[in-house]
Amino acid sequence: MNDIATVPSPPPHVRFTYAIGSALQGLVRVPDCWRSGIFDDIRHIGRYVEGSRSLGPAEQEVHLSPGRNTAEILDSWKPDPDGRKVRLPGAGTWTEAIGRPGALALRAASPATRPERRDMVLDFLEMWAGTPFADPAYRFRVGRLDGTTSFNARDHQGVSFGLYLPAARRNLYFEAVLPGGEAAPRPEEPLDVVDRHHRWGTPGQLLRLVELVRERGPVAWDPDAVLTLSEATGMSRPAAALVLAGNPGTGSYHGNSFLDQHERAVLGFKSGELESAQAELSWILSIEGRLDLLADVMPEDPADLWEPGGVARLAERTAAVWAQQHGVRPAPPWSTWQAALALEAEVPAARLCHLFLDPTDSALPPDSHPQVRSGRPEPLRPYTPWEFMGKYGAHTVANAVFAGLTWAYTDLPAGDPVREGMPEAARHLREVLARDDAQAGLLHPNLIHGRSGNERWAWLTGSACDRITARVAVGDLPPGRYESDPRACVPDLVADVATTLDLSEDAAALYLQLLLLPVPSDRNVRRWNAWSPARHKAAATELVARGLVVEDRRARAGRKHFLPGPWAHAKKPLPPMETWKAPLIGAKVHTYGKNEVYAFDLLPGTLPELFTEAWRLVREAQGPAA
Repeated sequence: MNDIATVPSPPPHVRFTYAIGSALQGLVRVPDCWRSGIFDDIRHIGRYVEGSRSLGPAEQEVHLSPGRNTAEILDSWKPDPDGRKVRLPGAGTWTEAIGRPGALALRAASPATRPERRDMVLDFLEMWAGTPFADPAYRFRVGRLDGTTSFNARDHQGVSFGLYLPAARRNLYFEAVLPGGEAAPRPEEPLDVVDRHHRWGTPGQLLRLVELVRERGPVAWDPDAVLTLSEATGMSRPAAALVLAGNPGTGSYHGNSFLDQHERAVLGFKSGELESAQAELSWILSIEGRLDLLADVMPEDPADLWEPGGVARLAERTAAVWAQQHGVRPAPPWSTWQAALALEAEVPAARLCHLFLDPTDSALPPDSHPQVRSGRPEPLRPYTPWEFMGKYGAHTVANAVFAGLTWAYTDLPAGDPVREGMPEAARHLREVLARDDAQAGLLHPNLIHGRSGNERWAWLTGSACDRITARVAVGDLPPGRYESDPRACVPDLVADVATTLDLSEDAAALYLQLLLLPVPSDRNVRRWNAWSPARHKAAATELVARGLVVEDRRARAGRKHFLPGPWAHAKKPLPPMETWKAPLIGAKVHTYGKNEVYAFDLLPGTLPELFTEAWRLVREAQGPAA
């Protein structure tokens, strides 16, 4: 009999590290040195801090250890036989939660948290409540050190630690000042020291929350509270849901899926929507930012979360903190955000919308203050939409911006605020390029140098851009109608097509859309034209009967009806299309070997102009042919 090979299960300490890392993901860093005894280790440090009370005014303990390799440092935190030489366990990352356990408490109470992770977070909070790190009578500071020496020092006023981590090339500084104390002893002067002011999370509040969750289960989800937070801040609805679930863009742990089916069902959004929201929040919030955002939004009495309107009140408090820390930007309509998501741009859908909603970034509050984070000597402030050019890379953002200009013009209805902001976004882009600063420096290689750069610069400063932006600014299109519907933008042309080809108005409009538009998918056509599936089918059937289009199935097309002739495939995010229309709309196609679209983002004219040109070619016997 053949033996069946089995994969050995990971050792217990690895399983624990994975479990605690998944539970705390994005809020507290969990390196591999977190073992199953980490809770006891943190308690031990707490007792060491409390032990300073027993020292007399003239007593002081200082223990220095020169820098060694990381393994020795992390394994040698435990006290020597004399009980005085102590090192911070778990690489000291647990100190990130000091003064800010509110985010963890919210995650524990959220119905979107997996049960096994909830239990782990509750155990952490219960442990935390029994340490001085939850006691508001203590004062804590964190920072960094220049040297490579680890140390612990204490006297009757407080305790300080230095933990050198060679692999990370950093030296963590941590200080605890006892009640009534003025300062802890410092063998070495720290840099970038930040006070961890105590906010929500006293021992009583933490234990009360743990008790409530274990007795009552998680709080009930409130979709209306999600909408409240979204509208009050400008973040997308899925992003607001993640924030209220205590999972503000935190990603996954060790390759595990971001959210499972149960979590998505509770939040009420699809996988792609939540992944875009994760990217949206991750661009704005670091671990520090996530903890700061939710540090003080929990109710004084945790039981209020289970009361009617409790989550709505939580959303209001969170919105107020967000406004102070990150400003308020206008929220795009939900349908517009979904359309931006479908564009598959290389930036989050909300970021793309904000470029057009507020291109000059006037949304930051006048009293917003720079923030300084531990280990970062330069002051930080909220990013503006245009500053994500450095965050994502100018090439990626240039692609998204130019795709967005065409998308806002062709795929959004008249009166949509994102579409209405498109002319100002184009103007502001020109203005940014005219400046002599870092943003312009990042953009220039992608807009002025190289083939695509030259073309984009020529388009941005040329008449086609002027005509398209003027078309939007003038507002000739009836509110709610789409430029991609020829009945709205060129009704006389539709009538001419119908008369010439003996078609109904619907069939003539659909024929023009198939002749010109890059993505005339069934879903898009029905949205642009306000058609039911039956009405759409009737128009398409008429075109098939006249031999003007053919029926087929093609990858990523989203439709069943096509112009006769060659087809060009495309890789995301570019659209596949009939090769006949490609030069008409400015798309570039490789015609050798397998036809493939390799570039498309700039329309050479307005849609009324291009619809007219497409029909001229057909009338002059230069239309698509098999």
